[in-house]
Amino acid sequence: MRSVRPCILGLPPVLAALLTPALARAGNGIHERTPVKWPDDTTCMTVIDRSQGAVVHFDYEIPAEDTMITADEVSDSRRHQFVAFCRNHTPQEPLPVWLSWKDVEIADAAGISDKADATDQDVLETHSIYKDCFSRVTGDDERRPITFAEAAKGFDWDTTALAAGPYILQGYTWEPAFNIWSKRPGVIHVVDGPDLSAVAPAAALMNTEDFLFGEDTLVLHGCVRAMPGSTMSGYWAVTGADTLDWKPFAEGVPIDGEALELPFKPPPEALVETVALRVDVTDPMQRTFSAFPQALVVVLPGSGDTTTTGSDCSDTNAFIGNESCGEASSSGGDVTGVASSTGEAPTGTTSPDATSTGGATTSSDVTGESASTTSEELPTRESCGCHSGGLAGSWAWTGLVLLGLRRRRRGVFAPARR
Repeated sequence: MRSVRPCILGLPPVLAALLTPALARAGNGIHERTPVKWPDDTTCMTVIDRSQGAVVHFDYEIPAEDTMITADEVSDSRRHQFVAFCRNHTPQEPLPVWLSWKDVEIADAAGISDKADATDQDVLETHSIYKDCFSRVTGDDERRPITFAEAAKGFDWDTTALAAGPYILQGYTWEPAFNIWSKRPGVIHVVDGPDLSAVAPAAALMNTEDFLFGEDTLVLHGCVRAMPGSTMSGYWAVTGADTLDWKPFAEGVPIDGEALELPFKPPPEALVETVALRVDVTDPMQRTFSAFPQALVVVLPGSGDTTTTGSDCSDTNAFIGNESCGEASSSGGDVTGVASSTGEAPTGTTSPDATSTGGATTSSDVTGESASTTSEELPTRESCGCHSGGLAGSWAWTGLVLLGLRRRRRGVFAPARR
């Protein structure tokens, strides 16, 4: 069952319902869960300086009201809650479906989930990585109805008892048997004054691109707060396996200022694959925090290579204006500086004396992240990438339009609102 859950919401609803016994038993199993929607102007870096005040207010939104609880749901189903994490994660390695074992027992008693199917890795409070890395912002008994009136109130976060450091805020939709998470963009840096040596670094990536042409370069961009002398390293991994095999594409790049930028040029082996990306920020005290884009990235065959053969293709390899296509010469492009060694596992906040919480997460979730993509599913230059219609043309033009729409950045820094 655990191998099905990570992709269940990415399937057609009826098929998803048939694949999971717990889902088939629940009448609302095919009901689309309502996520927490974070404001469009959410900034990349939010600083909470507790020397100025430890309680901070946050706003959130909902896409629509969702209060029609069916007879076979738990009585407090369809509620929102908020949780903070001391580490970030890639969409390929999602959070556990359950927050607590008490929640598992509630769903089991209602007959919509079988407690025997759950493991420690399916529950946040017993998960090997997250059990000591999360804090409830709002309590389990404070889960709020999904209404516009409740969302308009926002919520307050009392950071008094937290360790100083970087945090990722997540919205939790309680609607068993499948509960979902909604990650807040950016990062929150909880500090006790201006001295950056007293706190681990914080970093976030704001990229939302979900595809890239093989010959292009994706500039990963975001924000960072770290001691002078800190560096960043970039890693990529093909998705699909339980454990991501991280490979470096940049190492030890000096950080200059509070804006984070690091270019990623896909290596040939990433072509026609779905990849996860990550940037580690490490300070001179060897404390590291990992940042991830907001989506996995599909590396598509090239769109602008001017090398083609065959009399029926234009020399620009355009996707319009030609009815047939000769053989195209495909090249993944040369990539320099790509090491063959495996990169370190992603980290939250680590120090030389601390036990690292790095490592891949193989927990269950229902966020529907993409799995790896095969060459049979995507167009190639050899499959008439230069003619006016068909799969190749539609992929290319749709991709270019989407890429143009997504090339925008949010504000980088803003103080927390109290």
